[in-house]
Amino acid sequence: MASARWLLKPDPAGLVAETAERFGLSRIMAGVVLRRVNPPTPDNIRAYLKPSLNALIPPWRMDGMDKAAERLARAVESRQPAVVYGDYDTDGVTACALMIRACRAVGYSLGYRLPSRFDDGYGISPDFPGQAAAEGVKLVLTVDCGTSEHENIGRLAENGIDVIVTDHHEPGDRELPRAAHAILNPKRNDSSYPFRDLTGVGVAFKLAWALYEKLSGSARIESRLRETLLSLLPLAAIGTIADVAPLVNENRAIVAWGLRAIRDALPGIAALIGVSRLENAELNARDVAFSLSPRLNAAGRMGSADLSLKLLIEDDPAAARLFAEELDRHNTDRQEKCRDILEEASSQAEKNHDPALDAAILVANDGWHEGVIGIVAGRLSEKFAKPAAVVSFPAEQERGRGSARSVDGFNLYRILANSSSHLLAFGGHELAAGFTVARDRLEAFRQAFLEECRILAERDNLLPTLNLDAEISLSDLNHRLLEELELLRPVGQGNPEPAFLIRRVRLAGSARLMGKDQRHFQFNVSQAGICYRAVVFNRLELLPLIEDLAAGRKPLDIVCTPTLNRFFSPPRLELQVGDAKAAGAD
Repeated sequence: MASARWLLKPDPAGLVAETAERFGLSRIMAGVVLRRVNPPTPDNIRAYLKPSLNALIPPWRMDGMDKAAERLARAVESRQPAVVYGDYDTDGVTACALMIRACRAVGYSLGYRLPSRFDDGYGISPDFPGQAAAEGVKLVLTVDCGTSEHENIGRLAENGIDVIVTDHHEPGDRELPRAAHAILNPKRNDSSYPFRDLTGVGVAFKLAWALYEKLSGSARIESRLRETLLSLLPLAAIGTIADVAPLVNENRAIVAWGLRAIRDALPGIAALIGVSRLENAELNARDVAFSLSPRLNAAGRMGSADLSLKLLIEDDPAAARLFAEELDRHNTDRQEKCRDILEEASSQAEKNHDPALDAAILVANDGWHEGVIGIVAGRLSEKFAKPAAVVSFPAEQERGRGSARSVDGFNLYRILANSSSHLLAFGGHELAAGFTVARDRLEAFRQAFLEECRILAERDNLLPTLNLDAEISLSDLNHRLLEELELLRPVGQGNPEPAFLIRRVRLAGSARLMGKDQRHFQFNVSQAGICYRAVVFNRLELLPLIEDLAAGRKPLDIVCTPTLNRFFSPPRLELQVGDAKAAGAD
């Protein structure tokens, strides 16, 4: 990651002592919470510290929900043939599984269709309307797609098929599909829904909730269906984490409660936990993001996402285990391809981009596996702390597919929209997007993409920033603080791991490389006679600085997260270092 500025907001004057006393927190923890909760009212703080399902907004507040739920309920009651059409990523697959299971609980069978990343691309496949008509389908329910599908939704409507769109992608300035029966999307330009950052599976969960109220005849859902709805929260949690949605407001409640029930939720999830070797772990959002979601995504990246969906709708544990093992093999294959392409892409980026002048990264090549370029873009974005786009052209073809990932402050969707005269198609979110570009327009798009990012960076002074939670000393670290920090969970996008600034620590001894690939290192830090082990993951560029300071016996300022390393017996408190500078360096 490029060097970042460290930003510590001023102490919320007058509120720390009051908050600490009211909620039984240490002053350090009270300051952390006050910097994260906005506005820091007692009710908001209470909701943050103890995420409750009461934070979930009634589904009827979403525009179009009454019409959508009524139509789906009518299909359920009359057993009309219906299909749920999803996306090939984890958000889309979990949304599909959620709707299939929600309907299965009321004796209604939904067919499904997931597009191929390679043959169809994102969204409704052009061959689907004709197939659906031939099969006598009367209702199509899209999940995690559909907002911009004017033509294909129009063709479905022409064949007498109603379409309910559930999605969360940016519509931009484009008109919504008029032929759709109902469109559920909290990012609609005319939306009155209070929270716009639900994922595709989050919107699907709201439709399932509204369906159950319709079928129950009131807001008081019958107990059996209420239990079913709660059992679907782990699916919603996995999709929300995988899509890197901000873990605030409704998303925080969905993830917190979904993680509580994740082990006992579904045979498929239990099998996935097993092949991920997490049976004995206390599952958190990081485990989902780095272990469960990559395996679910691997099927769509390497072949067909149907395998992941079959896993999540399977009720037989033995069959689910076989699906999970196959996903695990796909994931291993994905990791190998990703490693090779990342090495090539990083080399190209370092050769062709000026880190001092270019506000973004764009790399391209023939034959890069399209299923992993999104991951590579994410890794490049992390490494260079700026937006990154990766384009792959199939051999001897003139159209390439691109995937882009961003950092805070750079809205990818808007950047691509402003560069769209050079593109054949594009879509996505603020932090992740995809596009199609002709080979002879690639260079023009590169210049436009970099220029849009440069304008934003200069206008808004968008330097890489580490937002700090508090400045502390090594003497402040103890097990009580670690216990309090657990209240911040679930952590992730929009609610990151706590980051503490500790100034002028001394290095004790020398740094040592660690890990199978020797990509991490450890060292010891001391202050006023207190010593802790510090570890740095995936930031070997910091190693020369650490070694130079150690050799010169000079102090160090670090940004770190205190954690409990359970590999030791008894477990030891240690520091995960995210960044470091020579003491006093700005």
